[in-house]
Amino acid sequence: MKCSLAVAALLLIAVATTSAQVINDAQIASIVVTANQIDIDAGKIAASRTNNADVRTFAQLMMTDHTRVNNAATALVARLKVTPQDNPTSQSLKSGGDKNLAHLKTLQGAAFDKAYVDHEVTYHQQVIDALDKILIPGAANEELKALLIKVRPAFVAHLEHAKHLQSTMLTVATDQRGPRTHTVSIENMRFQPDMLTVASGDTVVWINKGIVAHTATSETSGFDSKTIQVGRAWKLTIKTKGDIDYVCTFHPTMKATLRVR
Repeated sequence: MKCSLAVAALLLIAVATTSAQVINDAQIASIVVTANQIDIDAGKIAASRTNNADVRTFAQLMMTDHTRVNNAATALVARLKVTPQDNPTSQSLKSGGDKNLAHLKTLQGAAFDKAYVDHEVTYHQQVIDALDKILIPGAANEELKALLIKVRPAFVAHLEHAKHLQSTMLTVATDQRGPRTHTVSIENMRFQPDMLTVASGDTVVWINKGIVAHTATSETSGFDSKTIQVGRAWKLTIKTKGDIDYVCTFHPTMKATLRVR
């Protein structure tokens, strides 16, 4: 985590330095290409080193998505005849990325997975902040600005994915202490949370905090709470593994998933 915070600090300092000046499209192009390449490189080492299937899937997604963004950015700047210009932000990004890779190479197993995912959470948040505060407002060319706006949702999705992985790892580590009880709140016509990671042997309690009756029903896993009246609860001890999708039979648009480890 210390390495992730150090990289984030470098990025913040670099962004502040660049924003104190007038950032131009050539500098923005360099920052975009550098930022994507850093995550591609981190994804490569994670995909080859991790034994965690979810982490490997995430790392491969990072390589695919960030390569796609880099290709689009490179093609655009070539068409606009803009040569990426090195600047304090791209330099600090590169330095921080190199330090992160060096740190990851010293780790194995769960420690590696945690360090990689923690860094991805911190890094994507800082890149989103840079997009919002510096890159999008600073882009003079409308096509470049449009590209930055277009790719922003992907970075947000990556951040949420990384946060979910981070939460899963914490849950699994806690699960090693023994079975736990989890709560799903039914309110505002939603299951909250709609994605919950548990361990086989854990108990899940659904509490109806809404204003109408609901159910928690999974056809694939064969559980059915029947009617859960307002203010009442229903609990189930999970004995299988895998993803379990379930719905409220009264309101089929209410959907959620239990991810059982």
